[in-house]
Amino acid sequence: MIRSAAATPSCAAVVTISSHQSAKDNRRTIAPVTASRADIGLWFALVFPSSFVVLKYFGWESAIAYAIVVAMIVAFRPRPIDRLPDRGVLWLALLTILLVAAAYALVYPVANTHAPGAGSDDDDALNVATHALFRGGFPYAVRTYLGNAVHHLPGAFVLASPFVVLGTSALQNLFWLPVFFVVISKESDRRTALSLAWLIFALSPVVMYEVVTGTGYVSNTIYVLLGLWWLVRTEHRDVASIGWGVTLSSRANFILLLPLAFAVIRRQTDLRTAVRAIALTCLSITCLTLPFYLHAPRRFGPLEGADRLLIFDHLLPYLGTVSIAATAALAVALSFTRMDAAALFRNCAIVQAFPVAAGVMLSTIRDGRVNLTYARYGAFFAWFVFMAFALSARRAGTGAADGRPMIVR
Repeated sequence: MIRSAAATPSCAAVVTISSHQSAKDNRRTIAPVTASRADIGLWFALVFPSSFVVLKYFGWESAIAYAIVVAMIVAFRPRPIDRLPDRGVLWLALLTILLVAAAYALVYPVANTHAPGAGSDDDDALNVATHALFRGGFPYAVRTYLGNAVHHLPGAFVLASPFVVLGTSALQNLFWLPVFFVVISKESDRRTALSLAWLIFALSPVVMYEVVTGTGYVSNTIYVLLGLWWLVRTEHRDVASIGWGVTLSSRANFILLLPLAFAVIRRQTDLRTAVRAIALTCLSITCLTLPFYLHAPRRFGPLEGADRLLIFDHLLPYLGTVSIAATAALAVALSFTRMDAAALFRNCAIVQAFPVAAGVMLSTIRDGRVNLTYARYGAFFAWFVFMAFALSARRAGTGAADGRPMIVR
């Protein structure tokens, strides 16, 4: 019995050491798996939206080579920034912003020729619609220089108006891109933000393409993302809810993110708070959008924009409608999963990626060959992936549990 009693502490120590060793082994096993998943998501967000641009200008061989090179860089990405002092990181960040602005200043005047096939008329749509509002007119009564209808929801005009006053809505990319990386530095650190910025600008040519052509997909997605980030982080939730509603009333596809926001707020607080927040968001969307629709339902441009998926109904009756319904069902299903900060934005990316992937698949079936035209809408999910990647990097660095709830700040 004496031996048994003496052996008890030893056994307990062995068990404790074994438990610690198992925990270490588990962390070693889980970390690479988590990192590999994050890397795959990052690779897809960099490559897929740019595949249309690379294929259009350089051909299939270059598109395949591009995807392979990006995969290698993402897998073995060096981090020379880690060796720099904080002041050096700050100066490099400012230099990066200046280089992007310089590229815009040099290329945008050349691309913005209002000629078919040159540049984009997305900025022109916001410009003419916002100017129509300034004159007290109906923004959906005007058309772009290519004869296209304005497909944005009214919230896009509100958010573009300061930049239109300054000259053109194309300037909003130069504002929202730095703001995004400032938030990334807040959520992780400056080095992670700068490293991610370099990866995006260097490996995703569609981002710079949209900057220099004035296309608003990047800024549109970023301000929706940041509105959601503010909503789930702040204690002033009523103001944030209304503000997020303004951003959501820019494009209809972003409204499908409401179930995810509701789920996160409910788990952070309670059902009543979640209902109030989403109700204020929906009220904001309705107050901005409904008057324009009621004024002239047949000329309400966003309804024409919905045809991007409805045009596939000729392949199978109601196929486009089913695709939209499936996206909504996916958003609701994901809202029942456990979500920390990274998972929230990852789920947002999945919801936004689904109709883009469906568009690529259906257009490929329709044409009988690979058609990547819908990949150009990849910005609508890519920036959520970038946010999730940065938050995952922070979590890996701090060792936080995967199910850690979001903290209201």
